[in-house]
Amino acid sequence: MSAENALAFIARIDARTQLPPVILIAGPQVFLREYVLDLCRDALRGARCEWQSFQIAAPGDFAPVVEAMAAPGLFAPATIASCRIVRARSGGDDEGDGAEPRTPRAADDSALARAIELARNPSHLILLYERDSAPARVQRLVDKAGVSVVCSKPFDSQLPQFANLFARRLGVKISYAAAETLSERYGSNLAAMHNALVLAALTPHQNVDDFLRSGAGRSDLGAELFQISESLSADLPLMPFAMIDRAIAIGRDPTELLSVEIIPSLRRLLLAAALSAQGQGPAEIAMEIGMSPRSPRVTATTNAARRYGLQRLTRTYREAIELDASFKNGTVKEREQALSALLAPLLLQERGRTN
Repeated sequence: MSAENALAFIARIDARTQLPPVILIAGPQVFLREYVLDLCRDALRGARCEWQSFQIAAPGDFAPVVEAMAAPGLFAPATIASCRIVRARSGGDDEGDGAEPRTPRAADDSALARAIELARNPSHLILLYERDSAPARVQRLVDKAGVSVVCSKPFDSQLPQFANLFARRLGVKISYAAAETLSERYGSNLAAMHNALVLAALTPHQNVDDFLRSGAGRSDLGAELFQISESLSADLPLMPFAMIDRAIAIGRDPTELLSVEIIPSLRRLLLAAALSAQGQGPAEIAMEIGMSPRSPRVTATTNAARRYGLQRLTRTYREAIELDASFKNGTVKEREQALSALLAPLLLQERGRTN
């Protein structure tokens, strides 16, 4: 199979060359996987293409993909099938990571092989594995039909290239010195680097280089990152809504906000509430949620968990997990509003109780 790193594949997209009918995306860099998927979506979207998203979580889930590839729509002769293979399904053999027990895969492989066989230009099949690498058996199926995009941790020498790539696609011109500054500041944290450039693109500053190199973008962005997570533990019920609106306004993705900030914060609160219900103190809670016992965040988390209560946190956390899956399989379109709707029962009920 033709294997390419993410930089080489993105260069192919920028050159507007025809993409292969099957694209396999995998690698340890979560942001880079999602970024490559978005670029594929932008490059392949067209008036005569029908985009369909599938979440593959169990054997047999490829059957609807086969149907979609075999029968394009009446007014859209080309089908773009985007399949997200969730980590729960990954693994299970000696060909990749994971620890799922061995199961018969003949029917599963047959459906996947059929979907790959039906993928012919102008239709495309995109397989995104939420894991460090795709199983070797899948790579063998894709071998003659497409390309494997490996989203690995970038080398230091590649960081300025990523900075220039992100800037170019945002319509921002930066110098080599600015690219080096971003590389030194954020290292392999490509999500933070991209967010800094998004913020720079939205500023009224005419000289983007000066803005980035001055550190203004760094301080403003740093003040925004992870404060949504911390605000859920504060005694200011309306603050998370304002922070979500602010984060989206500067270009952060709702899916990222949910998976990187909101869900981890709800998990810590839920764990703190469960331990408190068992009579555990702040020291035990701090150890379980991975914080220093002396950190003021432990006290804030414990107090917030006590205010919200175990039952409400359990319900909200379960709904957050379901919403994350809906974001990723494309069933929720108004993602910004969905975040506020998720938190409203938790935060606004708390406000009514304390007022």
